[in-house]
Amino acid sequence: MGRRTGNGTRALLTLALAAAVTGCTAGEDTADARGTAARRTHGKDSAGGFAVQYRTGDKAARATDYLRSRRILEKAADRLNDTVKVPHRIPFVVRSCGAPEPAYDPDTGAVDFCVEHVDEIRDRVAHAGRAAVPRGGADAHVAAVLEETAYHEGAHALIDRLKLHFTGREEDVADQFAAVMLIDQGGAGDAKALAAAADYALSAEESPIDETDLLDEHSLDGQRAANYACYVYGAHPARHEGLVGDGGQVTEDRAESCPEEWTQARNGWQQLLVGRLKHHV
Repeated sequence: MGRRTGNGTRALLTLALAAAVTGCTAGEDTADARGTAARRTHGKDSAGGFAVQYRTGDKAARATDYLRSRRILEKAADRLNDTVKVPHRIPFVVRSCGAPEPAYDPDTGAVDFCVEHVDEIRDRVAHAGRAAVPRGGADAHVAAVLEETAYHEGAHALIDRLKLHFTGREEDVADQFAAVMLIDQGGAGDAKALAAAADYALSAEESPIDETDLLDEHSLDGQRAANYACYVYGAHPARHEGLVGDGGQVTEDRAESCPEEWTQARNGWQQLLVGRLKHHV
């Protein structure tokens, strides 16, 4: 999942955080209603599906308290369970990993959700500058980025545990799943996807590209930022005209293909999960 390198723009953070202030408070509509109606127990009673486990000590209290108080992973697990029938137990294990590198572990069948990643995202936003962080926006931004992490790593888990056959690079396919899970939430989900794009853009600014980054299994962070913005625009072009052109995050040439890119991402996952979807994504 790591946000490492690429080319980005700080303007994207400003736009995403502004959207998060209005969108994340007003539009937790479709998926949140499903989560409330079908709330799951995140303990030992669940035989299958996604669950949450906390395995942290006092040194990780800051990150753990942040996750627990906002139920970020619990809500993500609910949405995943409300979307996909999973016969296997797939826990998000919150723990100290020694590095901010959350990942699905095929050996354990669990997602290691690293507290270092939580701290990294919170610190990145804190250092972004007051001008880039509207009042009340930073917290919504961080929560959105962590939710995107959960869906991305959840996609890796689904691919492994359900033996899904896909084309392309798995990391790109996982990003597409995360985008679908976010944008499916309506206006609030658009804001969350743009927050994820903004974080990738900020991560890209932090480190120059070197040759090893070109060999990595992930796309460059700047590319991932552009892809998320493209999916948001492609899903609702009329709603997001401001993303295109000068001052936007999608070039006019790329914008022409964004609706098709979004449709391919969404339909691709619908096909992968045929027979396992509880509702269409």
